[in-house]
Amino acid sequence: MFAKRIVVVANGDLEDLAFYKNLVKPDDFIICANGGCGYALAIGLKPDLVIGDLDSLSQNDQEKIHRLDPELIQYPTAKDKSDLELAIDKAVKMKPGEILIIGALGGKRADHAFINMLLLNTPLQHDIPARIVDRTHNVFIIKNKAIIEGKSGDYFSLFALTGEAGGITTEGLKYSLKGDTLHFASTLGLSNELVSSKAVVSLQKGLLLAIHHKK
Repeated sequence: MFAKRIVVVANGDLEDLAFYKNLVKPDDFIICANGGCGYALAIGLKPDLVIGDLDSLSQNDQEKIHRLDPELIQYPTAKDKSDLELAIDKAVKMKPGEILIIGALGGKRADHAFINMLLLNTPLQHDIPARIVDRTHNVFIIKNKAIIEGKSGDYFSLFALTGEAGGITTEGLKYSLKGDTLHFASTLGLSNELVSSKAVVSLQKGLLLAIHHKK
């Protein structure tokens, strides 16, 4: 195992820089997906690895990055994978204990936010815990079981990523499931709520996209 945790910084919206600065630990390994370098610098992070063509960076930020001298893996602007997917692929190869992704939600591009959430499937297939986090959301995929920590009243939604996700049992949620099935594109799992500081979700078949909205 290379690192305890890898933080991947994408080029999305990071409005509350103080939140992310407190989120990142001193021993985290920092991978920046191209324009995510600008956010990393604004937060006060030193990138350990930069992936992309640096086309999204200002000249000033490019100069700062070169002075910090991180490992740089360059790709052409025209490529078959997004910078974030390339960064996640690299993080998975390093076999960390966890991958935390920031800057992957929000912004003007709904297509980017959508596929970024689906990219969580890559570390899942290698049994590496991964999640996307911003000030109010914690997004992850559940394969077998997950424990969710939060506050009573937090919203918590579950969506089937496969044709159906079956044998779902929940504890600590306002509307409980007891061996139930969620079907792809169904809103049945939308806007549930935590009724305590901890909830548990387990399933026997399929995959669930979990979105925890913190109040």
